[in-house]
Amino acid sequence: MNIEKILKDNKNRVTPERIAIFNFLKTKHLFTYNDITENFSNIWRSSVFRTLNLFLDIWVIRKVDIWDNTNTYEINNHKHHHEHMKCNNCNDVISFHSDKICNQIFEEAKKVWFEIKQHNIWIVWTCKKCN
Repeated sequence: MNIEKILKDNKNRVTPERIAIFNFLKTKHLFTYNDITENFSNIWRSSVFRTLNLFLDIWVIRKVDIWDNTNTYEINNHKHHHEHMKCNNCNDVISFHSDKICNQIFEEAKKVWFEIKQHNIWIVWTCKKCN
């Protein structure tokens, strides 16, 4: 994913801060606003917030609400879309991919004339360690 091209194509400025934040996000599976601000003490918190919102608006990242009261995000990789399962005891998160589930969602949406822009499935379960 070429962030410079995506920013330019969406008529946004390419800044060193946006590039640095994106490069950091590429190293994470899931991340929060706090993960970014802890790693970049030299970037204003308001700039991080605006960058996250921009990345959401132009589909660079997607929101994955796995934890209560914490906005969680991940890179929006259309080629490797996946869903999440979270252990209700230890909060461990695993990813899984299912064409069958995704296709069913799109088929159901077509029946009621919806166009899906994005979907997010997360399942709460008890992992082997905690069971």
